[in-house]
Amino acid sequence: MVEILELDEIDRKLLNLLQENSKLPYAELGERLGISSSGVHKRVKRLVEEDVIKRFAAIVDPQETEKKLKAFIGVATEPGRCADVRPKLIERPEILGVHETAGDHDLLVKLITKDTLKLNDILHEIDSIPGVSSTRTSIVLKTEKETTLVKF
Repeated sequence: MVEILELDEIDRKLLNLLQENSKLPYAELGERLGISSSGVHKRVKRLVEEDVIKRFAAIVDPQETEKKLKAFIGVATEPGRCADVRPKLIERPEILGVHETAGDHDLLVKLITKDTLKLNDILHEIDSIPGVSSTRTSIVLKTEKETTLVKF
């Protein structure tokens, strides 16, 4: 059984602050939390070691890049082949997420790409993965909310 790390109020506030801006200096975080910068450092180190914080990253606005088309693809697999298909999807750089689901499809894939021509190429490549029986694609027209924040 996986042991879940107990988070106190300062840990939760620290996580909220870091999710909003992971570049805040420890001194400023300490001021906001009412603890020393070395206390912040120890907490961040522990949260990283315990895999609560997976990594620190820049969040890119795809609308400011050439990758403006977002789509969700439901992937149905042949019986017993989901585990074979998953790694082939995960290795593709344009795929942002692969989720095993209950419902109409075995996997739900989120991807971002340049345009519908590139999406069409990707769909043909996904359809050719051994074990894929069908796909169903929804193209995102507008995103109302999308976040990576887990609020505490």
